[in-house]
Amino acid sequence: HDLRTPLTRLRLRAEKVADPELRERFKRDVDSMNDMLKAALGFFEGMGEDEASEPVDIMKLLADICVEFAEMGEDVTLAGSATGPIDARPNALKRCITNLVSNAVKYGGSARIAVSDGDELVLRVADSGPGIPEALLDKVFEPFHRLEDSRHPDTGGTGLGLSIARDIAQAHGGSLVLESPAAGGLVAILTLPRR
Repeated sequence: HDLRTPLTRLRLRAEKVADPELRERFKRDVDSMNDMLKAALGFFEGMGEDEASEPVDIMKLLADICVEFAEMGEDVTLAGSATGPIDARPNALKRCITNLVSNAVKYGGSARIAVSDGDELVLRVADSGPGIPEALLDKVFEPFHRLEDSRHPDTGGTGLGLSIARDIAQAHGGSLVLESPAAGGLVAILTLPRR
């Protein structure tokens, strides 16, 4: 709240700028700062640490995510199956997977979710995009790190999605890694323990 007040004042002042082009640039900057603030607050508040763990029907959760993306016109497919529910914080887990799918459709044009189950539940979210250079596969998990240099939210976001996703995976006792196959694309591998 304390940070939003000065942003609101800046937006009101920007409205008074006479030059229309300059006014729009000011407004875009304020909107960008506001989006970054929202993302940062979500990063600190949305980890689901106050959410209780419960049995989650992972296949239903994944099917719901696929439907949500399909309603936005995105190409998201689901294959494989789970042997049963997994103990997790449902909203946090959904946020983690949604971040991975969102990145896949945004940077790779589609998302293919593959489920395998055994001693661990493994979700692979693959895309057909340009991938990420091997040397940067760990760096993209750092908060606010982005490969795309613009600050425009439609092209690059805030650089928190993968950081949030990995933190949620680790909070569940699991892991999140990225692989950039030689054939192209990117695969996010979320591994969750079966307790």
